[in-house]
Amino acid sequence: MPTEARAAVAALIPVWNGAAYLAEAIESVLAEAPDEVVVVDDGSTDGSGEIARRYAPRVRCVRQPNRGVAAARNAALRASRSDLVAFLDADDVWPRGRLPTLLQALERHPDCDIAQGRLQRLVRDARSGAWTLVDEAWRAPNVSTALIRRRLFSTVGVFDERTGGGGDDVDWLLRVRESGARETTVDAVTLFYRRHDANMTNDVATDQSRLLRVLAKSIARRRASAAAPAEPPPGL
Repeated sequence: MPTEARAAVAALIPVWNGAAYLAEAIESVLAEAPDEVVVVDDGSTDGSGEIARRYAPRVRCVRQPNRGVAAARNAALRASRSDLVAFLDADDVWPRGRLPTLLQALERHPDCDIAQGRLQRLVRDARSGAWTLVDEAWRAPNVSTALIRRRLFSTVGVFDERTGGGGDDVDWLLRVRESGARETTVDAVTLFYRRHDANMTNDVATDQSRLLRVLAKSIARRRASAAAPAEPPPGL
């Protein structure tokens, strides 16, 4: 008896001046055999787009003027068609087996619209230059740990391009929680997160300020929802 075909998956990679890491990110995605791979070059000046185009036709590269990571994620969503979507920042890596693990989680829980795993950090050894895993795997508010049903974006909206300079993924995940969407988790690492000199989170003060603004927006939405209809979510 033939088995039912799995839902199609789109892997979406926003990049801005990520030439140092992009090839490894793309290859880690291709190893998981998604049905679509879309790279959005957000106005890079370092040849990131040329790197992505080397992988054609398995990878489709869309270029736009620099508008920030939220706009790049939204552009990738518009450029893809699969019912399931998964994100990866250009300087991070998917572990092997990541996609089937999350697919199985959603197949076991058809009422859930998002499945999330754990994150583990990669740090470069100062002597050898090799990347090594550090710390224990942990859960983090990072959209790149997840596999998401496209229909969820119709419910909660896309990434808010007004957040500016990051924080849009945390904002989106908070809106998922506020919406009451069903979620499931897996006890597996689904993202290797590189720590390096260019990480946005290296500026601790700015990162904390951004997080506080996102949390304040969430609190305001929760308070407003009891008194008035919710503001329509940002749409595609």
